[in-house]
Amino acid sequence: MNRNGFSILELLVVIAVASIVVGIGLPAINNFGVSENYQGDISIVRSQFNLVRQMAMEDGNAYRIKIVNNDSDNTAELEVYKDESLNRFNTEFHKSSSPPCSSFSGVGNNGAKVDDLTKELEHFVIKKCTSLTGNCTAVSDANNYFCILPNATMPENARGSITASNRAGGKSDFLNVYSSGFFNIGSRID
Repeated sequence: MNRNGFSILELLVVIAVASIVVGIGLPAINNFGVSENYQGDISIVRSQFNLVRQMAMEDGNAYRIKIVNNDSDNTAELEVYKDESLNRFNTEFHKSSSPPCSSFSGVGNNGAKVDDLTKELEHFVIKKCTSLTGNCTAVSDANNYFCILPNATMPENARGSITASNRAGGKSDFLNVYSSGFFNIGSRID
């Protein structure tokens, strides 16, 4: 017998199989790229700190990595400033200023911006905390920076709160810097 269509049973089987495939695949499609977005911004933070530490060791200047956050879309820029003052090589001078590294040369004691080193975080904001433990109370926007001294150490132990957008999993974490020059993302190492 010749048939010109599908039976009801065949259509129901196709609909059931399609529903199962969509039910399994849709969550995976919605989460596509979330882990990559998070890891991509983490990689940018790590590479920026490593690059600036290397530059400080090579030329003997103090540097700042200033974090300029855009809270409305959960993005940030990591701007690099170089001290070109007479004290640019003086590690103890930068440690003793309050907050550390607050007396760079240039307009507003910011130093000279190294434009070609600015990196963008597409899914994070980072806010430097006033303490190493407990909830993070953020410093002012003007002091939202981490300093790297001429010998590639840091003037203080410090911590920053990382908040990722939903496109990067909505995670919260910490950026920890140590006076030794070491830094990590995650739990503080004591």
